[in-house]
Amino acid sequence: MKTVLSLLVFPLLAFAQVLGDPIALTQRAFNAKSVEQQNIILSQAQVQQLMKASQQPIETKIYRVYSAKNDSKTVGYGVLLNKKVRTKTAIALYLIDMSGKIKSIEIVAFNEPIEYLPSKTWLDGFDNKSSANTLKLNQDIPTTTGATLSARAITDGARIALSLIDIAKP
Repeated sequence: MKTVLSLLVFPLLAFAQVLGDPIALTQRAFNAKSVEQQNIILSQAQVQQLMKASQQPIETKIYRVYSAKNDSKTVGYGVLLNKKVRTKTAIALYLIDMSGKIKSIEIVAFNEPIEYLPSKTWLDGFDNKSSANTLKLNQDIPTTTGATLSARAITDGARIALSLIDIAKP
């Protein structure tokens, strides 16, 4: 019975992959002395602004943002977003520098099968992109074979993260 139960439970655990700690990733990306975590709650007007700027439907008013600091000076932001890929979620950390450009994107958790996870090389295509870029698949960002839905979710999230920092500067 234990063997049967193990065979049923183990594959489920294999899909729920936590891939990184947002605080540690933010601190490392900006070589920061400290990271402050805060929740941003948008007003209805800010939600409308965010929808227009990101060209995405907005499903929540609450966002988690990490401010990387050296002493009292903010050196960058990490925006944590949860996006549905197929039927399950992916959580990505969008690391944005003070000039409003993406420094990098880190996948923090991925609940779809790991073969749908976009490669680090593909994610590097977002580096130095800002809200001035359209950030559309097949335009600014190439598609990726075998992970099209993941690519779309991450690309849409990038537009939301960049617009969020512009609208609700923490």
